[in-house]
Amino acid sequence: MLDHLGELNGDELVGASKMYSFFLEALEGEVNIAYNVLGMKEFETAGTKVKQAADKAHFSQYEEAIKLISEAISHVASSGQWAMQALKSNRLL
Repeated sequence: MLDHLGELNGDELVGASKMYSFFLEALEGEVNIAYNVLGMKEFETAGTKVKQAADKAHFSQYEEAIKLISEAISHVASSGQWAMQALKSNRLL
């Protein structure tokens, strides 16, 4: 999605930027809920990365925003490692 924002102009760019901002706000909210429930540092870090990505996208720094989103995904994905280990230990996976 971010890859294509730089290709848009005028009203299309304004509308797409607003939608992307709404998406990132919602994503940040979901990540923060996960952090509040689980208390895992990875979710706090991911939320910060999503917020930073939103800021970068707001200033049309799309490559930096993409990098930050990738980092946020990595933090969330790595946080699931403990759950997988617990399931394996209990022979549920």
